[in-house]
Amino acid sequence: MKKQWLMIGMLCVGGLLGCKKPAPSEPVENAVAKISVVLPQATTLTSEIKVSGSFVAKQLVGVGTSLQGKQVLSVNADVGSVVKKGQVLASLESSTVQSQLEQQEANLVRVKANLAAQEAALKEAKTTLARYQKLVVMDAVSRQEFDQQTAKAQTAMASVQTAKAEITQIQAQIKDSRHERTKAQVIAPVSGVITKRAAQAGALTGADALFEIAQDGVVELEVQANTDELVKLQIGLPARVQFKDSQHQITGKVRLISPEMDASNRLGKVRIALDNARNIPIGAYAEATIQLPNQQANMTLPFSAVSFGGSETTVMVVNAQGIVERRVITVGSQAKGLVEVLSGLQKTEKVVRQAGAFVSEGDKVEAKLVQDKEK
Repeated sequence: MKKQWLMIGMLCVGGLLGCKKPAPSEPVENAVAKISVVLPQATTLTSEIKVSGSFVAKQLVGVGTSLQGKQVLSVNADVGSVVKKGQVLASLESSTVQSQLEQQEANLVRVKANLAAQEAALKEAKTTLARYQKLVVMDAVSRQEFDQQTAKAQTAMASVQTAKAEITQIQAQIKDSRHERTKAQVIAPVSGVITKRAAQAGALTGADALFEIAQDGVVELEVQANTDELVKLQIGLPARVQFKDSQHQITGKVRLISPEMDASNRLGKVRIALDNARNIPIGAYAEATIQLPNQQANMTLPFSAVSFGGSETTVMVVNAQGIVERRVITVGSQAKGLVEVLSGLQKTEKVVRQAGAFVSEGDKVEAKLVQDKEK
């Protein structure tokens, strides 16, 4: 039994010794990475600017009075009231002005009566003077009597002129008093919607406006934009206005671009006129998307192909030998996933589509041209 096991062991050892080590295989060449590349394309860039703001009155009109310290007797309109031009919004105390007006009207009656008397006296003086002119020629009256009658006629003429001047003065005073009495009624200078009311019955008037009116009820959206956005905007650009947390949209156009920036936040105001805007509360918040003019770009790349970092903007270019090169470029506008290339690149050069791909400058790759789907 022992001999059998010994024979089996010897056979196994012999078998192992007879096994040959396999010859080493030939060295395998390094595999070349396949990289997706794109070519710069001429494209029409369409871009938008998103801004936000609040609804304001297109034309806000303040309504006050020049009568200071007068008591407000009644208020006839409130915030939200639709008013017409010429409508009485409030009435002020006017008893003093009314008393002055009545006194002046009485004075006018008196001076008109005086004028009638003076004109009658002038008529009589002229008639007598005409008779004396005939009598003095015949020596029926003395020269002294004639001169006295001439003086009377001249005095009567002066009295008439004085009475007329007094009437003119009193009429001017009456006109002024009537105007002052009119001021005691606060009148709407335009039609529109009242957005603010400061008038209170029993209070005294001051220098501040008693009412504010949104002329014709027209509202528009006032938004704020930074310097980069303002330089791109133009009067008349179309806009879409959307209320916060709502799908409701209103179309409009840029109506006004403020030439002045706010010193505190370095933002400028832009007014957007709205189409068919109805029942929009002033002060409500909304967002606007302004469509910028189309721009023709000679060369564009997908945003993913461009590396923005530090002071340089770069792309990875695969040359004719399949070697990766890093290229510094100058970029312009950006819109909807595309970047405009202004310099540093030729239209025929192949650019690595993903700037973050695991390739480095100097790597040898196999370029696979693909169509950009981000356009």
